[in-house]
Amino acid sequence: MSTKARFSAASNGAKPPRKKEKPSPVSKPTSLSSLPYELLLNCIARISRLYYPTLSLVSKSFRSIVASPELYRTRSRLDRTENCLYLCLRYPVNQQDWFTLCRKPDRTVTNESSGYQFIPIPSPCLPVVRSSSIVAVDSKIYITGGYEHSSSSVSVLDCRFNTWQEAPSMRVKRSGDSTASLVDGKIYVAGGCEEDVSSSNWVEVFDPKTQTWENVWTPETDIRNDVALRSMGLGGKLYVVTSGGEFVAYDPKEARWNWKPIATDMSMAATIFFSYGVIGNVLFKLWNKGVFRWYDCKTSLWKILKGIEGLPDLNVRKFCGIVDFGGKMAVLWDDDCFEDTVKTVWCAVIALERRNGDEIWGKVEWMDVVFRDHNSSRLYIADVFSASV
Repeated sequence: MSTKARFSAASNGAKPPRKKEKPSPVSKPTSLSSLPYELLLNCIARISRLYYPTLSLVSKSFRSIVASPELYRTRSRLDRTENCLYLCLRYPVNQQDWFTLCRKPDRTVTNESSGYQFIPIPSPCLPVVRSSSIVAVDSKIYITGGYEHSSSSVSVLDCRFNTWQEAPSMRVKRSGDSTASLVDGKIYVAGGCEEDVSSSNWVEVFDPKTQTWENVWTPETDIRNDVALRSMGLGGKLYVVTSGGEFVAYDPKEARWNWKPIATDMSMAATIFFSYGVIGNVLFKLWNKGVFRWYDCKTSLWKILKGIEGLPDLNVRKFCGIVDFGGKMAVLWDDDCFEDTVKTVWCAVIALERRNGDEIWGKVEWMDVVFRDHNSSRLYIADVFSASV
């Protein structure tokens, strides 16, 4: 069109013709797998560990990141470390299987379902031991000694990758009558010395940082001959209790043993042989009909954990475990509620709050069935553990 024609068209109110524009290319959505490795690593590190079993099924790259040591170094650097629950089940054929708590894939949380479940992890043919000989330290669970036969071996479950390895052996062989506890990051193993019960080896301590064992001297006492010991770490001390109610306390800082009770209205033996747990350096104990008590070190008294509602009578269960779940109380119990051939495991997570300085209140955040086994009516829960990953 000439300049004159364009001027004439504009004068008549007509718009001049426009040049045809090329259509803009449609951008394809970017998948997570196409992101740079470092960016993808940082994204996954911010996701709760409970989703990792599902993420590992997405692709090979996801599975590779979930199984990489870099992921857990990144989680630690970003302060995303969290507590994860591990369940140990024992079968009549002297077999133990291990499970970890995760989120159910493609399952929304409703009033009827919490969305949590225990899934199996690789469980090699390890020596079956009592739960009192198992202890969790940071991201690892240590299994010490033997059960039917004495052993000095120490098996370790690395909860970051759910893989098994061997730690340095103990100095002496120990049976299922031994007991292990965590005190200030070190593992104290007492009793179970069938060959030699001398004071030089009745207790030994393992330092996970240096990977070394050392003996802990103990004075001459009949407690060393007891075949049903239990122990726990509390307030930087090791408490060892016998089936007869005698107990001793060891202070590692002073390297000294003391024979004195820590409670006035309930024996230490009754506490440590039944359902108890140390959460945030506070000792909690199942009392009756869903009631819990906690030990006030300042007043040397047991006090009721207030505010708990909706829990069943846990005293009638075959098993009830209490464990620290990132500062919250996780309570697990079994319930053969459907038929004789079904084993059902329940879990309740209770948030804790200290009020007025001398009161602790709890609130049940969720409660649900987290495990069912339709084939083994005679299996039972060995124990539940909490690892930091």
